[in-house]
Amino acid sequence: MSAHAIATAIEQEVSAFRNLRFRDQAEYLEAKDAHCARIRSLVRQLRPKIGVPEMLSFGTGRRTFGGRSFEVVAKIPRKLAERSASRGRQSA
Repeated sequence: MSAHAIATAIEQEVSAFRNLRFRDQAEYLEAKDAHCARIRSLVRQLRPKIGVPEMLSFGTGRRTFGGRSFEVVAKIPRKLAERSASRGRQSA
């Protein structure tokens, strides 16, 4: 299923649940549990289709999260940084 089809299925599931009528509390709770399980399953299918949110990616740059601003930088391993620094000194 595509992401659009999954989102449509979630909307249909919600509207179907809203239209249900229950005779007692136990029937409602059983239907609610089944509904939540179906929605959870659809959301689990949808997540990989959507992809990783930008904030959780490995991209560098400024980010704001929870009112705090920070910068994500690429960290170069120490040995690689030493090699590139020594090459810079040799060419100078």
